Amino acid sequence: MNIGILFKCSEAAHVCDKSQYHESSVFERVLMKLHQMMCRVCREHSSENTKLTKVIEKADLKTMPEDKKEDIRKIIQQEISK
Repeated sequence: MNIGILFKCSEAAHVCDKSQYHESSVFERVLMKLHQMMCRVCREHSSENTKLTKVIEKADLKTMPEDKKEDIRKIIQQEISK
């Protein structure tokens, strides 16, 4: 039986991305792991995705507060309106 038929690479990549944020179901993760057993490219994607997630978490990135974003939007709209 060909596991690739059950789960296409694009679907495996999508579930891999969802798994990084704990948004995938157990069933999806099982299918993804089965697919990765047969597909080197998807195994590598998963490995790289995991590394990227760890680097981003370690970087402790901060986002701009929503009120500052709104101020910038207003300034941009004013400049566009001129």
